Amino acid sequence: MKGSVTIPAAVCLLLFGCAGPNGGGQVRRRRGAKPVIYVSNYPLQYFTERIGLPVIEVRYAPPPEVDPAYWKPSEEDVRAMQAADLIVLNGASYESWLKTVSLPPSKVIDTSATFEGRLIEIAGVTVHSHGPEGKHTHAGTAFTTWLDIGLAIEQARVIHAALAVRWPQHKELFDKQFAELEQWLRALDAAIVSAIGERHGRPVVFSHPVYQYLQRRYGINGRTVHWEPDAMPPEQEWAKFRALLRRHPAKWMIWEAQPIDPIAARLKRMGVRIAVYDPCARPPREGDFQSVMETNIAALRRVFGPEQE
Repeated sequence: MKGSVTIPAAVCLLLFGCAGPNGGGQVRRRRGAKPVIYVSNYPLQYFTERIGLPVIEVRYAPPPEVDPAYWKPSEEDVRAMQAADLIVLNGASYESWLKTVSLPPSKVIDTSATFEGRLIEIAGVTVHSHGPEGKHTHAGTAFTTWLDIGLAIEQARVIHAALAVRWPQHKELFDKQFAELEQWLRALDAAIVSAIGERHGRPVVFSHPVYQYLQRRYGINGRTVHWEPDAMPPEQEWAKFRALLRRHPAKWMIWEAQPIDPIAARLKRMGVRIAVYDPCARPPREGDFQSVMETNIAALRRVFGPEQE
C-alpha cells in the first residue's frame, strides 16, 4: 500500500470533473488552516479521521440524538458543507436530503459508488415514525453498507484515494494510516466470521431492517421485523411475531439498542433472548467505532456460541 495509490475512476471524476479555477473548488482560508471535510455518518467520520488526522479537520453535523440517515440539514449546515474542502457521503440512498440540497459536485465523494452493482434493493415500502426524526421510510436501497466489513474497506479506500489526490503533500501519512485501518478492518471481518462460525444457519430475528449487509456477508439465517427499542409493539405485531417464530424458530432477537423492559420481559416469556448489535451510525456515547464493534462481536458469540445448542 505504501508508495502508491490506486484511485477509483469515480473518485477521479468527482475530484476533477467539475473542478473550478481555485483548485477544484477549495475554499481560501488563512495560511496553515487544516482542510475541512464534512461526513454524513459516524462510520465515515471514523474512517476519515483514522486516515487523515492530524492534518485534516473532520466535521459531523447531525445532532447526537438524531439518526443521520433521516437527518435534514439546515440552511446553515448546507452553507457550511458548500464551503468545505470535501463532503464525504455514504451513498446507497443514505443521504435522502440530497434531493433538495445543491452541493459542489467537485467536492462530493460517494463512497459506495464503486460497488453500486452490489447494493441491496429493498422490496416494498414501510413508513413509520419514531424519535426526533419523525416519519421515515425503509425503501429503495439498503444503506448500512459498512456492516459488510468488505464494503467498509472499499469505502475507506475511496476516502484514502480522495485525500491523497487532494493533498499529495500528505500522501505518505495517508498511505500509512489507511494501511493500518485496512489491517484492522480485515481483522474485524475475520473476528465476525469466527464469532458466527459454522452456526450461521441458526435462526435469528432482526428487530429492524438495517442488517441486510451483515446478513448477506456472513450468511446469517435471519428474518426481519420493524420494531423500535423504545416503543411497545401493538398486539397485532406480537401476533405476527408468534406466527413468524412458528415458521422460523429463533431463540435470539438482534436489536440496534437495548429494548425497554416490557418488550424484554415479554420476549423472555416467549423464550426469545436479546442481543444488541449496534450499527454505530451515530457517534457512541462512550468509546468509538472500534469499541462498539468489539462489543457487537461479543454479542454474536453469545448468539452463535455452542452453549446455545
